Amino acid sequence: MGLFSRRKDDPSEDAAPLDGVGEGELIEAEADDDWSRPLGPRELPLRADHRALLDGCLAELAAAGIDLDDIAAIGAGYDAECAAWGARGGLRSAKAGDQDPVIARWGVAIGEHLARTTDLRWVTVEDPFGTDLGLFAESDYFALVPTNLVSGRFLNGEIGWVPGVVGHLVELRNR
Repeated sequence: MGLFSRRKDDPSEDAAPLDGVGEGELIEAEADDDWSRPLGPRELPLRADHRALLDGCLAELAAAGIDLDDIAAIGAGYDAECAAWGARGGLRSAKAGDQDPVIARWGVAIGEHLARTTDLRWVTVEDPFGTDLGLFAESDYFALVPTNLVSGRFLNGEIGWVPGVVGHLVELRNR
């Protein structure tokens, strides 16, 4: 017997039907907007809130003197902020959402570097998981949400990864 197998001798163990859905009925696609999202990524015009986030982060990065054409400078800036975050206690001492502006800022830094050096351009990206500020290449429908590159690594205190990961993407996505 497998570790996660269960005996189904008792009919009371069967899964209950979803609320409002009778036995044998199908859920209408319109009842859940997740069903209406595309299976693959697609580009949408840049939403106003995404444009504001992009502009705000770019202004913060410029004020900090980060050269967005220099991936080593982006990596050094990210590493310094990640180390400072960890020294302040990281998630253990943070309030919910404290990390969001930091992740957004470095996601935008990486994304802007990619927008300047590859065929990717800023758009609102929609996929089965929702909509996000991201980068898209129409030629092959490649989409990237830069904050996804940053979030897990930042929360785990990973440093030193930016030049290698972003450099690899630049090599793959030559203009």
